[in-house]
Amino acid sequence: MVIRLRTKKLCKARAIAPAAANQNSHSLLELQALTGYLNFASIVTPLGRTFLRRLYNMQIYFPIRGPKCRRHLSTDARKDLLWWKKILKAGPERSLQQEHRDTVYPWSDPSGTTGLRAYYYDTRNSSHHGPCSTGTEQPHSSPQSGSAFSIALPRYLARANEHINTKELHALEQALLYWGDQWRGTKVLMHIDNRAVMYELENLTIRGNSMDVLRRCLLLAAYFDLEIEPRWIPTNENGLADALSRFDYNRITNLPVAPQLVYPTCSLRACGFLTCNKLDSLR
Repeated sequence: MVIRLRTKKLCKARAIAPAAANQNSHSLLELQALTGYLNFASIVTPLGRTFLRRLYNMQIYFPIRGPKCRRHLSTDARKDLLWWKKILKAGPERSLQQEHRDTVYPWSDPSGTTGLRAYYYDTRNSSHHGPCSTGTEQPHSSPQSGSAFSIALPRYLARANEHINTKELHALEQALLYWGDQWRGTKVLMHIDNRAVMYELENLTIRGNSMDVLRRCLLLAAYFDLEIEPRWIPTNENGLADALSRFDYNRITNLPVAPQLVYPTCSLRACGFLTCNKLDSLR
């Protein structure tokens, strides 16, 4: 069973999004009416709330100079409206039936200005999918060569002194860039030790600079047909990811789950920071 907009409401949404994009300036009332209607349409539009964030930002910082005051549409907000124009043209719909998907279990974490790390378990060829003693679903196996990375942050990011939430999302973004094609069509049970980032992934939106990285992560998930479900874990249960981000190979060797990651055949040290050039056509 799927839900979709009624024809009359879909036609209205298709009319207001491009009209707003072509309009040079808007009043606060016009912006509120626009975002209110598109927020209603986001019920059946995957990532709809994600592509309202920059329109909401315009409302938040709208100057108070009377009801006739108008503000020019920002370049970023116009991009959101053009995304809506493209999506509404295809007639968005959402399925109410939860399909069964194979599950992969990634862990990720950043470390200050040092690096990003992630690893995952893949149980698609395993008979065990049960929860471990800590309450998180974790198969009784170990990450192998090619299922973990430890990446040094590029200088421009290390110098930017980004918020820790943004760095957490950078780690997830790199995991999707490295392994998204291998995970295609699966459910990604993402383990992170940052509650704020967990809420960002659940709500598909956040205020602040983290939104740009979150948007790229969600577009990558859509591109690879991934269902991302975030799970919070205590920091002390994220030991392997922490050791990977600090390039602490002696500690990794002593961990019972992952000494094989530092064998000479492993490409762990050769991993580099990837970019999202492929998303240009999706925005």
